[in-house]
Amino acid sequence: MRFSREELLDTISSISYVSNLRDFNFDKNLVSFNIAFYFDGLNEEITFEVTINSQYPFKFSGSETISFRNIDLIEYSHVMNDGSVCFHNQHCIDFRQKLIQDFDAIKSWVTKYIVKEEKDSHYEHLIVNNGTFEGSHYSYQFTDVKESFKKGEFGTVSLKLLIDSPYCQSRINNYLVQSFTDSSSFAIKNCDWNSYYIDSSQSEQGLYVFIKNAPAINERFSFDDWNNFEDLIDQEFLQYLSRYMIGIRSTHNSKLPLPLFIGFHTKDRTIHWQVALINVNENIFEGLTDINGKYIYKLRNKSITWAMTNNSSYSYFFGRGSFNERLTNSKILIIGVGAVGSNVAKTLTRCGCRNISLADYDIKKPENICRSEYEFIYAYANKVDELRTLLYNISPFIDVDIIQGSLTQYIKIEAYARELAAGIETIFSNYDYIFDCSTDDDLMYILDNLNVTADIINLSITNHAESLVCGVSPNTYKFVRHQFDNILKNDVKDLYNPIGCWSPTFKASYNDISTLVQFALKHINIMVSNKKLNSFVINQDNNYEYLKVSKF
Repeated sequence: MRFSREELLDTISSISYVSNLRDFNFDKNLVSFNIAFYFDGLNEEITFEVTINSQYPFKFSGSETISFRNIDLIEYSHVMNDGSVCFHNQHCIDFRQKLIQDFDAIKSWVTKYIVKEEKDSHYEHLIVNNGTFEGSHYSYQFTDVKESFKKGEFGTVSLKLLIDSPYCQSRINNYLVQSFTDSSSFAIKNCDWNSYYIDSSQSEQGLYVFIKNAPAINERFSFDDWNNFEDLIDQEFLQYLSRYMIGIRSTHNSKLPLPLFIGFHTKDRTIHWQVALINVNENIFEGLTDINGKYIYKLRNKSITWAMTNNSSYSYFFGRGSFNERLTNSKILIIGVGAVGSNVAKTLTRCGCRNISLADYDIKKPENICRSEYEFIYAYANKVDELRTLLYNISPFIDVDIIQGSLTQYIKIEAYARELAAGIETIFSNYDYIFDCSTDDDLMYILDNLNVTADIINLSITNHAESLVCGVSPNTYKFVRHQFDNILKNDVKDLYNPIGCWSPTFKASYNDISTLVQFALKHINIMVSNKKLNSFVINQDNNYEYLKVSKF
């Protein structure tokens, strides 16, 4: 133990609202005792069984190493099925301070949920004992759908296998739900993924039934036995399920489960799906015959194997942090997806952008990987093709178009043929923002002279990544060239000269580039939020201790 018996007893004696310490046991691995809480507002004292592990006051695997249990309180919020109160406290290495802090947390919980009888406004997920099927775990990702579900509705679920991967000491098969098809109307209800996932070939099929109310005990603990559903699932679906299982037994891979999606409303009226894994070669029914000779389907007293399910709707997927909606809902074109452009593309994708087009004629080679967002597994590839795949792997909500080949060369050749320039201007005006990351001064000059409605943002980095210049239309060319020609230090002699006969490139590590690009995108997002885009320059001080933004 990191604390002594005397320290523990002395600290407990200083807490005014606890008393009647009994059944005290102290050894090197575990401390346990019972203690009563009583304070104003309580009608009677509440006794908790307290256990403290040897790691205390440190947490272990992100969890508290002290627990407070009372199985009689299981009906209240944030009480686990063993009666322990679920709480998370702030880090503290001082034993006495930490113990008082944790006792205060339980006092606050009692006050909120027992004395004041408050209810949480947010949805609290069911506590589910997830299991394995044939030694493997299964997970299913879904989104909210535009259509509604009515009680008793059932049908099929279209599934796409994402990938199987290591999970704890086992493997996990990860699936995405493409759509739900109502068995009576054959109406298809698509999940809100991008077309890449919705339109891809179905891997497998499952079933669904919507029961409206959560399959839970005390609103939190999921059913653990099939016969718990006796009053929630009607005979029509049970007959459908039985016939479906019989129909696929001869063709079904016995190593794969049949996933049954059980849908219900949460507190905020959204729909959640909990997936039960069914072995089609095992009977989950008991057959009974009523007085009229009609076959009645009854679920057996058999335990349920629950899979992991997750509502990955856009609001949850990016709920921890996204860019401003003015940016994420915009149509964005990125020209040049090398070190800078690929970083911009991935960041915009991770920050919730839904619609990005990529334009580049270049091929990704292995030596490009060290400072861009590409991967070695695609040793040689078209930059736009590989990056599109990588962006789809990040976000299931982004739609990515690619403009491959000679776009920039075409612009240069035809830019001054007025009738063709007008066509280019129309194409570019379909976008809200154009990020020019090409480091092509000729292209920058031409873009600056086109009549387009999109905001053009040019991002250029000096050699050794000493500075980043962000030029915003109009007059992008004049601003950027003025910075490089007259203001900034840009050593064009100390460049990287690769093998072969082609233009040398600037020196900078992935860390150098991404630091400046991330800082620039942060300021661009702020400016978009404020509806005012300005050109700016990011400079590092001579000691690399800070970055300074100069706005123009």
